[in-house]
Amino acid sequence: MEPLRCIIVDDEEGAHLVLGHYIKGTSSLVLTGNFYNAADAMDFMFKHPVDLLFLDINMPGLSGMEMLEAMSHPPLIVLTTAYTQYALEGYKYQVVDYLVKPFEFARFMAAVDKVFTRYKPPVASNAASPAVRQANNSLMLKVDAGITRIATSSISHIQSYGNYVKIFTHEKMYLSASTTIEIEQQLDKRYFRRIHRSYIVALSRIQKLEGTQVHLENGLILPVGNTYKRELLEHFTNRS
Repeated sequence: MEPLRCIIVDDEEGAHLVLGHYIKGTSSLVLTGNFYNAADAMDFMFKHPVDLLFLDINMPGLSGMEMLEAMSHPPLIVLTTAYTQYALEGYKYQVVDYLVKPFEFARFMAAVDKVFTRYKPPVASNAASPAVRQANNSLMLKVDAGITRIATSSISHIQSYGNYVKIFTHEKMYLSASTTIEIEQQLDKRYFRRIHRSYIVALSRIQKLEGTQVHLENGLILPVGNTYKRELLEHFTNRS
């Protein structure tokens, strides 16, 4: 069996040093990332597969519990914290084990043993990693200092904006530190289509396709790139 890919999410440098040392002490784990806040860790998991997460609870910004709440399909979780009062709350999220700081290598290995009793090797496929895989009715996006769930049914269109994207919904516009490619990979292509290198549009919001432009139901007119025009025309031509 391949070693489990794990990451550490903790705002304390000492925790990273200890856990990193312990992980190197076993051939069954490989450390693929160190993160000091939950938002950066989730951003990493949007792009990379993670099997096991060593997660602190009390962190600035998004707490460990809030991170668990935000993930629809989290990897296996081992909580690492000095606060024992959170143990029961952690098990609500089906965490594998709860390590109280400071903990010795033997206790760490006991937690790893529990991890392998719960681990189920993934079926080979081209599917995204568990943290990225979202139900078709929502997206989890990095907005401001946290992670926000956005209902796809509320999205009108998405616009590239430098190193960010703008997600336009019924209620408001969200500015997310993502790319249109990352978001496009999470969207159901039956309902969303890229029409330009800078735009993704909800097909149900298109009122008219005219030349190299689409007219949305809210009166907005967006450009259609030549690369995407044929595919868009075929979609509307072939609709039953």
